Amino acid sequence: MKISKGTFNFNKEILFGELGTLIGIQFVNLFSSFFYFPVKLIPHLVVLGAIVGGSLFWLLARIYDRSRKEKYSEKKFLYDVKYFTPASAFFTFAFYYPTLFFATRYFLAHHRQLEFSTIISQIIAFGLFLIGINFYRYVLIKVFKKEI
Repeated sequence: MKISKGTFNFNKEILFGELGTLIGIQFVNLFSSFFYFPVKLIPHLVVLGAIVGGSLFWLLARIYDRSRKEKYSEKKFLYDVKYFTPASAFFTFAFYYPTLFFATRYFLAHHRQLEFSTIISQIIAFGLFLIGINFYRYVLIKVFKKEI
């Protein structure tokens, strides 16, 4: 099975956004080590760090990738965002963040290791998100003839 260049670039941008999520979550880990936070508050902070880091890094990767390949166009960028954002928001809020929250809470309750809990939770959540968003992209291309 051959992966197209468009699919590779699409997933590369998402992976870079996930790198931002990892950095945001690890920032929360670092922040939590300096200050005392109740265990019940930490999963909320992990989700907040994931939102900020992931959004910022994905946006930077998307702009860089598009401006590198072709002349940067706000119209094309807004077109991409118009189709990507609703699906991304759905998969993020329906699967990614709940999985991240509940898995982090579960691992914290059973293992008491913050780094282990957040990284394993993020791997599980990202796997679900990646499957969902690529399925959406496939349907968008095959059924609606739209490319993002």
